Amino acid sequence: MAVQTNYSENIRRAVPGMIVDMIPKTLLSRTIEDSAGVGFGIAVCQGTQDKSVRKFSGDFVGKFVGITVRERSLNAEADGFKQYDSVRLITKGAVWVLPTVAVAPRDPVYLVPSTGAFSNVAGVDNILVPGASWDTRTTAANQIAQVRLG
Repeated sequence: MAVQTNYSENIRRAVPGMIVDMIPKTLLSRTIEDSAGVGFGIAVCQGTQDKSVRKFSGDFVGKFVGITVRERSLNAEADGFKQYDSVRLITKGAVWVLPTVAVAPRDPVYLVPSTGAFSNVAGVDNILVPGASWDTRTTAANQIAQVRLG
């Protein structure tokens, strides 16, 4: 049996899919359809089956359902959920994600349909997430930031 012998003096600030705070939130349970699975802190849309979801992608863009929440009961180094896993989604509250552009507090949240990436840019095809805004200090592209879903 392995015993942990190394300890970090500092814990990491946040990781994608981590719930931000203890303010009341709404969480749903859904089943992952994607054969490749879905990572933590990823926007998902309605799947082809009842109570199922898929990652936003170029071949399938449906209605936004929520953002995948990191699951602590999985292996600590797991990259996300596998196909047919039951996944927690946040639909109201704050969660950490990785935007692809610099964002600032109160900016609107958009999803890029071809990739499912988070943005604050109202592009031609980008999808506005109703009631959502960026909730952190100004953040550079590809740095962890908070999205607050309302």
